[in-house]
Amino acid sequence: MLAVTIFLYGDTIRWYGSFDGALSSSLKSQKPIFVVLVERGCDECRELFTEVLMQKHIVEIVNTKTVPVIVTKENEDYPIELLYTLDFPAIFLLSPQEVLLKPPLTGKVDAALLEKELFDEL
Repeated sequence: MLAVTIFLYGDTIRWYGSFDGALSSSLKSQKPIFVVLVERGCDECRELFTEVLMQKHIVEIVNTKTVPVIVTKENEDYPIELLYTLDFPAIFLLSPQEVLLKPPLTGKVDAALLEKELFDEL
């Protein structure tokens, strides 16, 4: 279901499908990487995509100021040690050198929290 949600609603944010692709783009553009780590069957993950990441001002910030990527816990095609969490969804903001710029946000996240905690200095 989450994959369907991402397919239907994810086209407003220009998501990278692999961490390596996002990292390469981040290194070229020097924009931070906006990583959304999800797990199958996660209701909060679905809500994040359908209620928060569809809001026009969030879409604009993500697309213009970051390199966005969706990774799934099950895929393990990402730096697991750096992005380790037991809570989903988890949102990380990384430098192009793969350094955490802010503490990750996990669990239920609304637009105000996302703006205040991650996007305030972008």
